[in-house]
Amino acid sequence: MNYTSIYKFLAFWWLIIFTNGILAQSVTLKADRDKILIGEQINLLLKADHIKGITQWINLPDSINHIEVVKRSEIDTLNLGGNQIYQQTITITSFDSGHWQIPELSVVDANNQVYMTAPVEVDVIPVDVSQMQDYHDIKEILEVEESSPYFILIIIAIITLASLAIVYWLMRKKKRVILSPPKITENLSPIEWARTELDKLQQENLADNMQIKQHYQQLTNIARRFFYLELGHQSLHQTSDEWMISLQPLPINMEVKTSFLQLLRLADTVKFAKYLPPAYENEQSVKTARQMIELTADWHRAVIFSPNKKS
Repeated sequence: MNYTSIYKFLAFWWLIIFTNGILAQSVTLKADRDKILIGEQINLLLKADHIKGITQWINLPDSINHIEVVKRSEIDTLNLGGNQIYQQTITITSFDSGHWQIPELSVVDANNQVYMTAPVEVDVIPVDVSQMQDYHDIKEILEVEESSPYFILIIIAIITLASLAIVYWLMRKKKRVILSPPKITENLSPIEWARTELDKLQQENLADNMQIKQHYQQLTNIARRFFYLELGHQSLHQTSDEWMISLQPLPINMEVKTSFLQLLRLADTVKFAKYLPPAYENEQSVKTARQMIELTADWHRAVIFSPNKKS
């Protein structure tokens, strides 16, 4: 008898059996414990061994059979000697005492072969709080006598209305600008006076926040006084909104007029909201006011000296 051939034959079959055992395809779901108190957590380890081309992973709902899923880890992939292993950790808990079961879960591979896990049994034990010193039983509901809330509601309404009235009065007082009519010397016309003042304003160096605020204050004051002297507008006694409304009918370039109205809004923001514009807007502000004043003066002179003007 050739013992060498027999040994080779047995070794061959032993290798096949052993290899098949190692490469056996399986899906398992194991819990780190099977008994918990209410609210405690269990970690489930889901493992798929040597299953290639998984097309459908297990579907465990967030809540099933009195069991809640707390979190799920990412699906990890391991390669051990050519053996592909997928695993995921799922943390669960339960807030209902009793004996609960996680049913069979399935994994499907590329050949539509289904691999099932075994059910997992969980016992949830209630917490005994009867021996705790801070434990107090639930007391009976106590009825509370109803009291009329009308008096309190009336006081709240009065305080609210008074607060709104004070805020409105302060806003009106803050926005309303009252200027005294300017005294113009050397027989300057309104446009000449405005040009002179704008030239002085353009030469100022705006080094700090206070100078920027004063810059816009002086700029609007020059514009208000010019329109008062040139057109007889009530600009010295109007709020910014009232003044802008009175400027709307002027038949001058719409783009220039819109830029000037935006300048007035910007000036209010600087004065009252403490907004600090960028440097290029400060430089452009004088140019915008000058364009508006120049066009208004040109239009007004054309109207006054028009040959069709009625005497």
